Amino acid sequence: MDISKIDLLIEFALAAAGQEDHDNRQLGPIHLVKYVYLGDLAYAKYHNGKTFTRTGWRFYHFGPWAYEVYKRIEPVILETVAREERYSHPQYEDDFVRWTLIDEDLYLQLERELPFEVTSTIKRAIHRFGSDTSGLLHYVYNTEPMLKAAPEEILSFEMANQLSNTKDDNEEEKETLTVKAKKKRKAKIDTLREKIKKGLAQKRRSIKLVPSPTPPRYDEVFYEGQKWLDKLAGQPIEEESGLLTISDDFWKSPARFDPNVS
Repeated sequence: MDISKIDLLIEFALAAAGQEDHDNRQLGPIHLVKYVYLGDLAYAKYHNGKTFTRTGWRFYHFGPWAYEVYKRIEPVILETVAREERYSHPQYEDDFVRWTLIDEDLYLQLERELPFEVTSTIKRAIHRFGSDTSGLLHYVYNTEPMLKAAPEEILSFEMANQLSNTKDDNEEEKETLTVKAKKKRKAKIDTLREKIKKGLAQKRRSIKLVPSPTPPRYDEVFYEGQKWLDKLAGQPIEEESGLLTISDDFWKSPARFDPNVS
């Protein structure tokens, strides 16, 4: 675990949020922890499964968690000029806190110092979720390290690296193409584009207008028919209550991480 790197990611998340619109600027502890996790995950994809902060992330409750990251939030807040605001909510026993840090110089400095894959990932996530706790938790819960772990287990980032072991086919093609080959490919694409354009134009000319549908009649026949269809469906399902028990084997089931299993 590298405390200095944890602090840098917390600072960057706060500073990046400060560049957003007002609704996305305020972050709480849970948001900062998750954004640091996403930064670690992005770094692991390009560095043999090793995280940037070397933190031991764990499957805890509804997402990835690291107490080491959480306990660094307060010291970082004290070192910055982040503004703290506390709110009360009927759903919570205690007040909850949000921090806002508007410091463009710090943001630009950290953006230069930190790895690009880390800063770009954190910025995109903050722009998408901000302080939307529900949306952010749902997103991190469905990341690969989480989907292949059970509650209380240490998360493995090794599988994340597999995403970057092979280059994208298009990327390799771009690297190997000569100037002449690129011009030739462009000519083929232009010809195909023109062919598709002419085909679409011809198709539009051949389309026949469809007359507007006749609006339904809500009369006695309609309602009698609706009653008849309801009878075909059988008796309505009655509400029941009970306790549903799920086997612990579920956490390692391919249904959690394999899109081809339903």
